Amino acid sequence: MTFMRIAFAIVLSAIALTAPGCGGGDGDFSGEPTMPDGYKQFSGNGVTFAYPGDWEVRDDPDAKGGPFVQILPPDQSKTPYGIVQLSVTPGAGDRFESLADQRRVILRDVNDGKIESDDAVEIEGAEKALRAVVTTPPGQGNDPVEVKADSLDVLRSNGDLVVLTAAAPQRGEPELDPGAVVESFRLAGS
Repeated sequence: MTFMRIAFAIVLSAIALTAPGCGGGDGDFSGEPTMPDGYKQFSGNGVTFAYPGDWEVRDDPDAKGGPFVQILPPDQSKTPYGIVQLSVTPGAGDRFESLADQRRVILRDVNDGKIESDDAVEIEGAEKALRAVVTTPPGQGNDPVEVKADSLDVLRSNGDLVVLTAAAPQRGEPELDPGAVVESFRLAGS
């Protein structure tokens, strides 16, 4: 089921997104994060990160009861639209590498995404962390456009796998900066 949830997250990120963004680079995941103008801070499930202030937060458990958060824009009339998504898979630490590899296979082979960067990053309080920046070509939706996504795969010291993904279609004025969302990520209590 974890693979299916991660697969869903990647497919959803590529299909149902909104607004251009940047992202990339190694980022600095220490100290107080920078909050972009108009963004709020999500705090829950042992993490914090920034998201656009007028977006709706949906915090529901997945099929196995694990935390699953989706943050969506108010206007979802054009698809793909933007999304910020957080999932926590308790006790998945021993499968960290294979689950991260599976996400990248889906991005590359299923969504025809171009992985622009895929690097280990240092996050205070994490055993391991990987950051991937991906561009997906126009595909499905009523207004198909290229989608930029930035994501983190984080292994907490308690063995939980945390995946944060922020993705934005490349049209109009930016409503979401995937890089700013990802770079604002912190593990609570670190």
